[in-house]
Amino acid sequence: MALEYTSNIQIVDLTLTLNPGQYSHEFTKYGSFKRTCGGGIIDVDVNGERLIVSVQGIAQAQIEAIKRRASLRKIVDFIDFVPIAEYSQRTRTVHEDLGSETIDSETVYLYIPSYRIVVTGFVEDYSNNALTYTLKGEEV
Repeated sequence: MALEYTSNIQIVDLTLTLNPGQYSHEFTKYGSFKRTCGGGIIDVDVNGERLIVSVQGIAQAQIEAIKRRASLRKIVDFIDFVPIAEYSQRTRTVHEDLGSETIDSETVYLYIPSYRIVVTGFVEDYSNNALTYTLKGEEV
């Protein structure tokens, strides 16, 4: 994986270089339940996990470029260059494949996904005589 991946994200074909404190992401699990199948208890995932992003300290010119691109297509492409690992199958579109490995008789895939997110808001922040924006989005 290239070194420049560690400080960049890409949203709607616009690459943003960020400091570590500007970007936060988390995965929200939408639910699961247990049920019996063939005499055994199995876990059933309802919707899996969805990415929630928050990017702080974006300049006004970058926000305007993102707004223009996001207004044409409500759901936009987002690439966070942090790899994720999933077992049995890949659930997202692969931007870069980092290989697979068999661990405890399960195939584990490591890859950099291309997320499809909807931008849920732009929040203005005026401090120290500078206007910056925070972009919030959620994977669909």
